[in-house]
Amino acid sequence: MRVNAFCTERIDDALEYCDKAVYCGDGLVTDSRVEVLGVGGKSGGIYIPSMSDEDAFASACDRILAENLKAYVLAAFDLEEAGRIEARYKLSPIMLLHKLGVLKSCTVVGGVCLDNDDLDLMAQESVPLVVLPTAAAGYGHGYAPVCAAVARGIRVGVGTFDGKYNKACSIDYELEFLRLTANADMRSETALTRQNLVDIAAFSSGEKR
Repeated sequence: MRVNAFCTERIDDALEYCDKAVYCGDGLVTDSRVEVLGVGGKSGGIYIPSMSDEDAFASACDRILAENLKAYVLAAFDLEEAGRIEARYKLSPIMLLHKLGVLKSCTVVGGVCLDNDDLDLMAQESVPLVVLPTAAAGYGHGYAPVCAAVARGIRVGVGTFDGKYNKACSIDYELEFLRLTANADMRSETALTRQNLVDIAAFSSGEKR
């Protein structure tokens, strides 16, 4: 089963390339293959597109705790926002989520700026990571430390995000791009095994593998 673990645009196109998708947005989606997590948290989950908007972020965290919501949080995706969080709170985005008591309810999306301490905490708390290979590279953010996450036993998934740099919203394209960037990161032609890629393609935030 191929899962698009994080999609914010063009869900109909994305469904041509996956068996299941998590759509993060407030559009109307009726396809049974799609789990919808809106910004408003209308279906048992909530999408947090930014941790920089203090009021919106605080409100979302309150709702996560009060309503026992699961959350997809775009966190540590780019150096600029991660730096703002660090400057404001003296904590990394992951450490801040943990301090606020919501990390266990989150799936971290993006994750380009995760360091070893962040990854250790995510592994300790069984927090999944969804990486966005083409978006992270296309927007100039870099690439997430996927191999380090996998080595720690963190569940890793892949998503198409807004599809800007993957016009077809193809999961196969994201996986191949991920494989190549992991090779570049680790300076190896086999940084991720075939089984690693199968597991990533089959990611489900609600199921243990």
